[in-house]
Amino acid sequence: MTSIESKRVQYRKYLERAGVIDALSKALIKLYEEQNKPEDAIRFVRKFMCESCPDDAQYDVMKNDLEEAKTTISRLEQELERLRGQIKKSPEEYQELTMAGYKSLVDDEENVSSLLRKYLTPELLEEYMLVTTSSPVDAYLYDCAVSGFEHHDSHVGLYAADPESYDVFNKLFDPIIKEYHGQEDNESDVLQKDIDWGNVDEIENLDAERKYILSARIRIARNIEGLPFFPKLTEKQLIEVEDKVRAATETMDGELIGTYLTLGDIDTETQQEMVKRHILFQRGDRFLQTAGCFRFWPTGRGVYHNPAETFLIWVNEEDHLRIISMAQCGDLGDVYQRLVNGISELEKNLSFARHPSYGNLSACPTNLGTTLRASVHIRLPLLSKDEERLKAMAEELSLQIRGTGGEHTSIEDGVMDISNKRRLGFTEFELVKSLQDGIVALINAEEELEIAGQEG
Repeated sequence: MTSIESKRVQYRKYLERAGVIDALSKALIKLYEEQNKPEDAIRFVRKFMCESCPDDAQYDVMKNDLEEAKTTISRLEQELERLRGQIKKSPEEYQELTMAGYKSLVDDEENVSSLLRKYLTPELLEEYMLVTTSSPVDAYLYDCAVSGFEHHDSHVGLYAADPESYDVFNKLFDPIIKEYHGQEDNESDVLQKDIDWGNVDEIENLDAERKYILSARIRIARNIEGLPFFPKLTEKQLIEVEDKVRAATETMDGELIGTYLTLGDIDTETQQEMVKRHILFQRGDRFLQTAGCFRFWPTGRGVYHNPAETFLIWVNEEDHLRIISMAQCGDLGDVYQRLVNGISELEKNLSFARHPSYGNLSACPTNLGTTLRASVHIRLPLLSKDEERLKAMAEELSLQIRGTGGEHTSIEDGVMDISNKRRLGFTEFELVKSLQDGIVALINAEEELEIAGQEG
């Protein structure tokens, strides 16, 4: 029995145990026995199964009430953020919050793997406690570490509040960055190479027959020079970022021409549908929430996309811009070319923050350097059955494998998300080329297993 067939059997048994099949059968029999067949059979079945359920008119009223309630909640959340912004913490309050957060972190004997916990020593805490970045941002250590203080299971636990945070709190950020990106032995003052898109013609269609690869996607992050990152962005600055990006997209040409949509102008149902199509983001990540990523939501957030939905720009999702190129096939070359064209067009109108050592800056230290993540959704049913071999190949090829539902999700029916593991220390071209080479190697391994199965 295949995996899909097994799931179908399990699902049918679940429906039988829950009484769903019995209830549906009774409703359908009632419909069959009805002398005057109703024009709307679905409404008839629904009413039979749930006499107390609201009718369509009542449902519409309830739906409208819910939308109004959500709007009110959003407005109140924004007002609350404005009021919080007017309350300036004193240095003594920051000291108290930092000490309490640090004590909570180090006293937790269960969650001990945080890089923040590893590298924030008592001596470093004392040194950085009341240090701030330049005015008017005035970011404290607490602004960078609050998420890690709250969520001890965070692998890193640290976000930069502004570009200067990487230098002001360098004794903390630098060892975390080097360990995460595997640069512990790099003694150079420059960890990231200069931007180099390479020869885009060397990146190819990896699955012209569409046998294995379902989709390909490359995204990069950028932050506009002169503005803080999300932990310290004001409401006015969120709007400023959106205005700058909207203006920059007006000069796009060719296949990059598209439409900018402000998140607040998109109704809830459309938002949900766009999220399912992977062309819009949503809030919800608890680590980002605590760090302040969703303040003033949905103000300043939006998305730009072309009609084909192969080129996107997410605005103020986490970083100021997430630039995305994708395709529902394995043509990585086409995706890469479009990304290079897109970032080149944006750079004509926008200047992005860059660090002399770390390269392109992002709020999260894990994305520093190229900020590039290239990935494919691919079906490898035979290779996926040998988890040890798959993991070994991924490690050797510097690839990251996870489920298509995102980080920490499992592989289902042999379909997985494969991406470059590295971000910093390599050029953009090297990372995309390494993904290409890795995917080719995995497809070759799958084909070998297919041949062996046929011969067997």
